[in-house]
Amino acid sequence: MKSNLNCRSLFEDASVLWVCPSNRIDSQSRRGAMMVFVAVLLAAFLAMVAISIEIAHIQLARTELRTATDAASKAAALELAQSQDINRAITRGTDVAAQNQVIGAPLLLSPRDFQFGNSTENAASGRFQFNPSRTPINGVRVVGSRTAGSRSGPISLFFGGFLGSSIFEPQAVATSTFINRDVVLVVDRSGSMAGQLLRELQNSLFLFTQTLADTPADEHVGMASYEDNATIDAPLTPNLSEIDAATRRLQAAGLTSISRGMLAGQQIFQSGRSARFVERTMIVMTDGQHNRGPEPRIAARDLAAQNVVIHTITFGPAADIPRMREIAEIGRGKHFHAVSGAQLSAIYREIALSLGTLLTE
Repeated sequence: MKSNLNCRSLFEDASVLWVCPSNRIDSQSRRGAMMVFVAVLLAAFLAMVAISIEIAHIQLARTELRTATDAASKAAALELAQSQDINRAITRGTDVAAQNQVIGAPLLLSPRDFQFGNSTENAASGRFQFNPSRTPINGVRVVGSRTAGSRSGPISLFFGGFLGSSIFEPQAVATSTFINRDVVLVVDRSGSMAGQLLRELQNSLFLFTQTLADTPADEHVGMASYEDNATIDAPLTPNLSEIDAATRRLQAAGLTSISRGMLAGQQIFQSGRSARFVERTMIVMTDGQHNRGPEPRIAARDLAAQNVVIHTITFGPAADIPRMREIAEIGRGKHFHAVSGAQLSAIYREIALSLGTLLTE
């Protein structure tokens, strides 16, 4: 057996053991290096766990802050729609925010976190744009914050050292729009509407009120009708059964004064809710040609100057489509034409569905 000059032999149970000091030192070195490597891996693993926990913590904070801010904005908008009182809207939004937890603490808002203004729909994109301080006020923007300057303060981080900061300061913005409208129906009851045409108009108006009853907005509806002269058949009311009752009372006779019908509708608006909080819409319907009273386009300009949106409906082959289309353009509304009772009903239903909506940006 070959001996090793750097080793010594030991005899145990007739076996030869070669003990080599240099080999023992190498083994110990390898074990030490492995322990250092394991320690580095363990530290990296713990760091990754810490960062993962912190990221989940941050994501939860963002989600809960978004939920609380959305809830506050919606609550404030609903209160604004019902009471038309900004201070009450702020109180309601603040109360609802505090009922929502953001990382174990209620979201505390102050009046400066609320903005009130007007939301208008972009016809091209279908999205609503919020304009602070503009009227009519129909939108509430809420800024929910967990920052050093907010009432709730910043969010403490568990392992801030890994992220370079001991706090997290998220913000969320939510805008809710609740469109309340005062709607005035102006309908033609001249002699040419007698018989079947009047019945088809009445059925269309019944469908209009039925459709409005199923929408979330709080529309108040009034009605004026006209022939040579005009009458106020129902003042603005949230009770749509009053509009149905006025519809049943319609009787056809006389000539056609579209402008006097519009002026009667204008009087109805004057007894309605404040234009500061309510959109105003007039829906003018005729089956014929204007032949009495002032020019309807002049009445349309006066109404448009008061921010009244005017939709027009022509019914049947004898209706003055060019003039009614121009009235709608003046009033920033739409013109519709119906050749049958079914189309007339579909038009009134379409308008009813477009009148009120609640949304959040």
